[in-house]
Amino acid sequence: MKILVTVLSCKKHEHLWEKITSKDIENLIIFIGGSDETYYDKKTKILHLKCNDKYDGLPEKMILMMEYILHSIHFSDVTHIIKIDDHDNVFTKENIDHLYNINELQEYHYIGQKLNNTTSFPWTWHDGNTYHYGKVESNTYWHDRCYSGGYLPWLDGGCSYILSKEAIKCIFSWYNSSNLEELRESEIFEDLMMGKILYHHDIFPKLVNYNIIGDKQ
Repeated sequence: MKILVTVLSCKKHEHLWEKITSKDIENLIIFIGGSDETYYDKKTKILHLKCNDKYDGLPEKMILMMEYILHSIHFSDVTHIIKIDDHDNVFTKENIDHLYNINELQEYHYIGQKLNNTTSFPWTWHDGNTYHYGKVESNTYWHDRCYSGGYLPWLDGGCSYILSKEAIKCIFSWYNSSNLEELRESEIFEDLMMGKILYHHDIFPKLVNYNIIGDKQ
């Protein structure tokens, strides 16, 4: 088993990168958008992606990161990734080392610390249709446009989650670099998107506390 720590960031958060990379975690990358080409800088541990680096670009940034992980020789031995937000999570090398002791990783493909769900169908997210208002620029597709894509149980990205390579392949089969235009007009919430796609592949979220501090209780 090899778990790659993937830290979601952006160019305007560059001031956070040194603190993240100084944690002495060998299998860690920071991925950002806004590049003219996609490439991995092994020295700095930065994966530069050719995509939108702003709030409404989060879904495509996640998809292109996973596409790169699947196809790059740098990460061919990776069996799982943990998605961590650069400014929401507090984690140490010891936290990451402890992940290898999670028994559920042997059985489940989608593990996290906070499950967004309700006890009744259809699942909803209170005020979620307009959660992105004020976060996207006025000249973008999602400006003042309600989200209407539906909801299924998903793991909260602000508290991190773990995906197996099998789960990543399922997500890649749904969205990838060949259909980004469709993605951009369908999804605005990257973590909800993961739960929706995996649900349709019969992969359901598993709640596990692995002691990485997130932005919610």
